[in-house]
Amino acid sequence: MWPKIKKLMQNIAVYGLIFIMLSLVSDYWRRPAWPLDGAHVPVHTLNGQTATLGEISRHQTAVLYFWGSWCGICRHTSPAVSRLHQDGVPVVTVALQSGTDADVVAFLREKELDFPVLNDTDGRWSQPWQIKAVPAIMLVRDGQVVHSTTGLTSYWGLKLRLLWADWWR
Repeated sequence: MWPKIKKLMQNIAVYGLIFIMLSLVSDYWRRPAWPLDGAHVPVHTLNGQTATLGEISRHQTAVLYFWGSWCGICRHTSPAVSRLHQDGVPVVTVALQSGTDADVVAFLREKELDFPVLNDTDGRWSQPWQIKAVPAIMLVRDGQVVHSTTGLTSYWGLKLRLLWADWWR
């Protein structure tokens, strides 16, 4: 019995490492670009607030989250981002090609999501970021990207990344 358990644990470790390596390679390949003036780009949210990413991330690591109402994976990631915002983490989200302002507001209400949103109806705002996949998440500190990831992630996965980003500061 012990040899079978040992073999199972070895397989879990090997496949776990393979999964981690593939995730890191995928994140590297799909990582968004940081425009030269990224820290100074104004963010105009649907609730009427305007700030720059440099201002938003001055005192605390902020989350910049690109998503779409049409994105199935975003429907799993968005509640985690919303929860971070409710916990006091500075969050800016970009609704990529998700319809009119009214469409996005209705979507947020329907899904019970609470975070600031810049509605990028035609993708022009996101274009300099070279978003290759959504969801795309960037952690920004003092106007600089300190980490980025794409695809499915959880509240605790994001929380750990934020702690890591703050720790390495």
